[in-house]
Amino acid sequence: MSQNVLISVITIIFYITSMLGGNTTSEISQKKSLTPNPVSSSDLPSVAGQSGEILSDRVTVRSGPSTEYSAITSITNAETVTILSTDNGWYEVRLSNGQTGWIAGYLVNIIPFSPRLDNVKGKTIIGYYMLGRQSYNSLIQNSSSITSVVPWSWGIDSYGGLTNDFNAQNLAEVLQFAGHQQLESLALVHNFFNGSFDAQIVSSFLNNPYAQNRAIDNIHQTLGEWGMSGINLDFENVPAKDREALTSFVARLAERLRADNFTVTMAVPAKTTDNPTSNFSGAFDYRALSQHADQLILMAYDQHWRNGSPGPVASVEWVEQVIQYAVSQAPANKIVLGIPNYGYDWPQSGPATSMTYPQTMELAAKQGVSVRWHSTHKVPFFHHGNDRQVWFENRYSIKYKLDLVNKYDLGGVALWRLGQEDPGIWRVIDDTIN
Repeated sequence: MSQNVLISVITIIFYITSMLGGNTTSEISQKKSLTPNPVSSSDLPSVAGQSGEILSDRVTVRSGPSTEYSAITSITNAETVTILSTDNGWYEVRLSNGQTGWIAGYLVNIIPFSPRLDNVKGKTIIGYYMLGRQSYNSLIQNSSSITSVVPWSWGIDSYGGLTNDFNAQNLAEVLQFAGHQQLESLALVHNFFNGSFDAQIVSSFLNNPYAQNRAIDNIHQTLGEWGMSGINLDFENVPAKDREALTSFVARLAERLRADNFTVTMAVPAKTTDNPTSNFSGAFDYRALSQHADQLILMAYDQHWRNGSPGPVASVEWVEQVIQYAVSQAPANKIVLGIPNYGYDWPQSGPATSMTYPQTMELAAKQGVSVRWHSTHKVPFFHHGNDRQVWFENRYSIKYKLDLVNKYDLGGVALWRLGQEDPGIWRVIDDTIN
């Protein structure tokens, strides 16, 4: 279904879902007008991410959406802000210095979205999206730098049924914003249940022809109903014995979806060689899968993971080995490099704690330690406390990975996930990808 009809479809579905209940879990130039735009809470999807110009000589920015909240700062009519959300006639805005606060809506003139320019670089820039404020703020601030958004969406059960793994209102807002910005929206369908990717569930439906048929029908219908551009399959821990069944399912699903111009993408585990007996990666036949999927997204992260030994999440030399194997099996333009935006804090023993980039910076400052740079792995790290180690990613480490995308002429990059990143990566992406 075309993104041009997204808004009307999502509006209908949102109101229907609101009435029925539903299963929920869990950021140009234009001369400013002297007539302020009316504001209501229902304007959120249509104004989120848009720029606004201040209509008064000086405007107070408050900590909440009314005059009862304390003043944070003030700005002048020379300032342009980015709309984050609305509440009862007030805009939550991000200032040019990155500070956020609330401004009365009648004091802001909304600058309409400009038509999105074609992606002249021809690369896919995917942002994985977890419903919530963290990913939301990153999306609306950086939507001009991405081409596709992948919201965490549906889980698949043993019988091919889909389970809503989202808040309907939040997903509707994200998809409507994507439609305004002319972004591709891909539904993430997964086998993640009860805190892990369930091997038994995915194996059961892959080996049941009825369940496969039901899954294909449900995915096709759901994409149409929600007005999405396509799918991102994220099946993990697929047993090695299901290698042929997985390929067969992807082939049948792609044939059905492509007939209606849906995009078919698939996340695949990173590997440097093929071991068909590995229950981690053996089920994923890059060569065969690439014949059916439009793109394979290499999850080139967790080289060192939370339950393993400390080390880089994605060293540049390991990532290059992963890419070299992938392009030996599939066309380079079908390979999208998955890039981590996070890190881990390992104790002397036991599992690590996952951390976003801002959290790593806060921790280093709190502990009074300096961030170091590993000259071989091309990643930042530091030690703190009782010999704890933190390895993570920033704009400099990601630049080396983007250079590999150019070197091997890959189809693009996928960021896991929006809201966890070093804000400086967006300028690096814009300047590096070609």
